Amino acid sequence: MSNMKGPLYFRFLRSVHPPAVGPVGCDGAGPAVCRSVRPLFLPAVLALTVLFIVSGGCIYPDLKEFPEQERTLFLYNFSNSTFDSDTQVQLNRTLREEIHSKRDFVITDDPDQAVLGLYGEITLYRKEGRLYDNLRNPTRYELIVGARIRMRDRSSGRVLLSTEESASVHYSPREGFPESELQARHRLLRLLARNIHRSMVSAFRGQYDGTQ
Repeated sequence: MSNMKGPLYFRFLRSVHPPAVGPVGCDGAGPAVCRSVRPLFLPAVLALTVLFIVSGGCIYPDLKEFPEQERTLFLYNFSNSTFDSDTQVQLNRTLREEIHSKRDFVITDDPDQAVLGLYGEITLYRKEGRLYDNLRNPTRYELIVGARIRMRDRSSGRVLLSTEESASVHYSPREGFPESELQARHRLLRLLARNIHRSMVSAFRGQYDGTQ
């Protein structure tokens, strides 16, 4: 047997007992290499976990656990104290679409059938130049809108929400992905409607968890 401990002998041992393979992701590397891989692996796992939570809606809970009758809402037409006369009409339509899509509140056409009422006023609408060419002509703009909103319980008159919301977007009719002011305003009002809806949901939940 002592004569077998040559190259053929060690080749035979390797065929019977193949070298150990490292953990998955290390590709057979030694412990030092694996330790260097783990710090890169953990942040990726955490990032994917956070993304899963956000996409699953856990950070932005809905109101489905509350009785539907308590979530009935009459949406009053917004007023407008700015010089842009069409903004409140578009915001009313956009906010209605936002509320319908989320299904947190049930919009009714009869105010007597609604437990909640939402009022609002557009207080700001402004267009400002942000980037200019060599002749001082604007090439990029910012649209800014602000609104004052109030939601109350119609039976008791108690105010559940009284706040101001705003939104802003940038656009350019000439650079990058060209966009008209009308298209940018649609984006702007969708963003404002989303902000208003989130405040409404938070205020509604607040009357049950003691934050109101």
